[in-house]
Amino acid sequence: MGTEDPGADPEPKRADWTPKEVDALVRYLHRHRAERGDTGSFHQSTYANAADHIRPLLVSGKVKDHKNVSIKWGALKQTYNAIVTYRSKLGEHWDNERGANIGGALAAESWSKYVAANAQMKPFRNKGWEYLEFLEDIFPQG
Repeated sequence: MGTEDPGADPEPKRADWTPKEVDALVRYLHRHRAERGDTGSFHQSTYANAADHIRPLLVSGKVKDHKNVSIKWGALKQTYNAIVTYRSKLGEHWDNERGANIGGALAAESWSKYVAANAQMKPFRNKGWEYLEFLEDIFPQG
């Protein structure tokens, strides 16, 4: 017997996201970017509508609700911020086709050290991120 409050909202279960669901979510939020608040988050109703939008794509696993969508959006923002931080570093290469475009032993060693402290960048050693332009529109710079 636990001492949990039976009336409390349970923590959302971890949701596995398929590439199609992630793609549909990013595109949905991009279309609704005017609903984004100052902190880069959306209203709960936008997350709920996004969850409804991606529901037909569910093949198996947990149906995503507004909480799962909000958590996934937070992870996408973290990836975006990691890329923005990396490419703002003086002398660091980034293009959205080849990512950091790491080649050669010295660059690989430097990259390994960077990724040790910035694990979100690991997938982008030699490839870009398909959602970068969408998030750049959602978070305009300047």
